[in-house]
Amino acid sequence: MAGDMQASLQVEWIETDEEPFRPDATTQIFATLEPLAADEASFYTPTYTDFYKSSVLPPSISYANLPQYESAKRELIINLETTSTVPWEGRIVVIGVLDPNALEPVAMNFINETEEATIDEFRDFFDQSPYTTIVGYNVAFDYRFIYAVLQKYRRTLASWTGLNLYDLMQQQEQVKPAFVPGYNKPGTLEEWSTYLFGSQPYAEQSQVFKWIEAGNTEEIVNFNSDKLAKAYGLWVLNKVVDGSIPGAEILARPGAAQPEAELLPVPGAGAAPDTTIPVTCPSCLQTQTMQRTAKVVNCTVCGEPIAHP
Repeated sequence: MAGDMQASLQVEWIETDEEPFRPDATTQIFATLEPLAADEASFYTPTYTDFYKSSVLPPSISYANLPQYESAKRELIINLETTSTVPWEGRIVVIGVLDPNALEPVAMNFINETEEATIDEFRDFFDQSPYTTIVGYNVAFDYRFIYAVLQKYRRTLASWTGLNLYDLMQQQEQVKPAFVPGYNKPGTLEEWSTYLFGSQPYAEQSQVFKWIEAGNTEEIVNFNSDKLAKAYGLWVLNKVVDGSIPGAEILARPGAAQPEAELLPVPGAGAAPDTTIPVTCPSCLQTQTMQRTAKVVNCTVCGEPIAHP
């Protein structure tokens, strides 16, 4: 209480017949201390108080009762383009990211002449970022590939191994992020985008390898940005379904009617049945066709064997 008040010193002289003050004599001086009303418009710092050599210490400040602050979780959509499905046989060509919580989400692509320069540029960006969750279609592929390249070049990115993963492929296959017993065909990002948005692939995956050989970075970036935009669409639709984003009209279905599934002709009714069936590569997840009578076929993109479903 004393530290919040100001005081003045008032001296009252007493008429006396005593001799004037001498060092070897004693003179009594009567003083009265009267508190002044606090000036609420002024703030007196401890430095100001010390200036007058006050014996009253300023009150200590305690932060013990302040509420705990926790920053909002941040998600980042990610997609890579690589020359192989495994790190020891290929390299990263481009790392694309998109912040789905931004007011105007924009794709950003990291691409340089060398893989080492690309991972360094991405690392500088991510090391200063607030992201705690990465989102992607088969996101474990992107997550592991970047981790392996960080190991390859002996780079430090302390936050990388502690990230949360949100797999859009798992969402589309089983709805829940955790494993659900059973099996549904996961489908590809392109298949879901065609079904839900009426979009078409920007190009075949095999064309990307040709652009890599030709050094056509512009088309590589365009292809990767297209993938990021489609992954963003799936992320938004999930938020619409669980009620996180009100108003489903923000991503309305395309006006054109979706094509109905083509029925196989009945034997003897005229046209011969189709001799091929669509299959999905288990490694690169690209859709292609194989003969109905075949037991296995090699993927036209990555060369992995695809068994007859």
